[in-house]
Amino acid sequence: MRQVSLWGLIVIPFALLATLGGVTVFVLSAVTITNVSDNVGLHYIKETESRVHRRVKEFMIPLSTIVEINRDAIAHHPEWLDDLDRVSSRLYEQAIPYPFMTFISLATADGRYVNSTRDPFGGPEDHHIANNYTSESRRLEAYEYDPVVYVGPRMEGEPSYEGYDPRMRPFYREAVRQQGMTWSSISPYYGYNSLGISLSAPIYDDQGSLLGVTATSVALISLDKYLQSIDLVDNSYIFLAEKNGDLIATSSQETLYDKTDGYNERMSLGEHLNPVLQRAGQQLTEGAYQFRVEGENYLYHLHPIELPLGEEWYMGVLIPESYYRNMLMEYSAAILFIILVIFISIALAGSLIARFIGQPILQLNDAVNSNSLERIRTLPQPLSRVREIYSLGQGLQGMADTLSDVMQNLEKKVAQRTSYLKDENEVLQEQSSTDELTALYNRRGFKLVSERALTEAKRLDQSLCMVLCDIDHFKEVNDSLGHTVGDQALISVARALKQHFRGDDIVARYGGEEFVVITTNMQKRDVMTRLHRVRQTLIEHPNPQDVILTLSYGVTYLDHVADETLDTLIDEVDAKLYQAKNTGRDKVVS
Repeated sequence: MRQVSLWGLIVIPFALLATLGGVTVFVLSAVTITNVSDNVGLHYIKETESRVHRRVKEFMIPLSTIVEINRDAIAHHPEWLDDLDRVSSRLYEQAIPYPFMTFISLATADGRYVNSTRDPFGGPEDHHIANNYTSESRRLEAYEYDPVVYVGPRMEGEPSYEGYDPRMRPFYREAVRQQGMTWSSISPYYGYNSLGISLSAPIYDDQGSLLGVTATSVALISLDKYLQSIDLVDNSYIFLAEKNGDLIATSSQETLYDKTDGYNERMSLGEHLNPVLQRAGQQLTEGAYQFRVEGENYLYHLHPIELPLGEEWYMGVLIPESYYRNMLMEYSAAILFIILVIFISIALAGSLIARFIGQPILQLNDAVNSNSLERIRTLPQPLSRVREIYSLGQGLQGMADTLSDVMQNLEKKVAQRTSYLKDENEVLQEQSSTDELTALYNRRGFKLVSERALTEAKRLDQSLCMVLCDIDHFKEVNDSLGHTVGDQALISVARALKQHFRGDDIVARYGGEEFVVITTNMQKRDVMTRLHRVRQTLIEHPNPQDVILTLSYGVTYLDHVADETLDTLIDEVDAKLYQAKNTGRDKVVS
């Protein structure tokens, strides 16, 4: 392998960095500025969206709030319908805090109608009430509000409608059809240069009979004016639109609907005179987009606004790329110059650092490569004014003084450590295979030793017997006397099994209150005798609580072990144990 000098290792990379720094920084700056500028533009958009979103919520939520209040109030006080003049006062006062609220109305099931009316283009003096029950012919007429008698003098010059029946109006019929609160479609207000939307809800009494319909309505001109009042960057746009693209409000000055042959037609984004908004209308899926219109790149973000009752509008914000890119590009030249100066300075500093630290490190290198402890001891002191190199030299000298002692004691320590690890491993091995409570093999230990016993029985052609036993009614012992007595019962059974089987027989706690025994080279009658002794021991020496324990046994005895596996033996003996427990317990099934 080719080697390099310390000087070259330090200086050459610095020089390369200084050489390539300009190109690297230029590329990184260009990419970074692009990413940052996009983020700046998106942040500007989201900040604007947040303001508009909050304003729309503040504008629309009172509609549902007032409708809910009036619906619930009339439903709980149907007697109010006997005095609609008083109700008109309620509607009038509800509208006072909301200058954009055009109508708050109540229509009864018998055709009476009252509302609070406000001119969306007027002032406070244009707020009054109207009804169709003061006139005997059900003429809908406007009246001044009187805080004492509620319905004041009739207002001359205001339009009136002969035989007005609110039950024929869309707001009434749609609410009754839906049997719940519902939005009207957005449409131009009659007589006003504005779009409007209303929300209505049917009112039922406790028996479910229809009492009437209450509604609220607003002129959307307030939203249009709000969007136009936002101080946007040049050539930027904000719009509110329905999901089909029909416009609700925009920051531009164009009208939102045209009147053709006596019919009002809504303006949609796709048909807008402004080419930027027209292009936005081609993408009405939530997300961020970029497109080019008339030589200008635009960042476009479309975001849904969720209104009560599942109504959803779209809010779109479009800003030109030139706004946020030019804002950051002016900093790129200065940043590039500063970074280049830094890289050149680093290259010069690297050369000085290589000279300052290289010489003492070379001395250390020569001493270490000499393979002589004496050479290390004779290094000049202080080796360097660099703290770390000085400390390294001192450490090498101290190491040389103690290295011989370390080497002499190393073999002894290794031997001691090896012995200790061997003992620890044996302890861990025993702990991992022994049941903590009974000191018998656990299931893991049983599997290890039983596999060996099965293999050995096959090899020597010896008999093999497996016994699986279970303490009868052990759950009752635990439930009635407690788990401490239950643990004593497990210990008693384990002690009896170990006492009456040979030392080389396998006795294990298989799980819970189950125990397993494996014997090899033992007659079956001898196995049965030992099991009987276990039973007698448990009867003659009950638990500390005088609990006499009995066991159910499943026994499988093989004169010769052929192709049997440990799993098949366990399945067979488990089935026999199950038979013993289901035929009376305290017995052996073999």
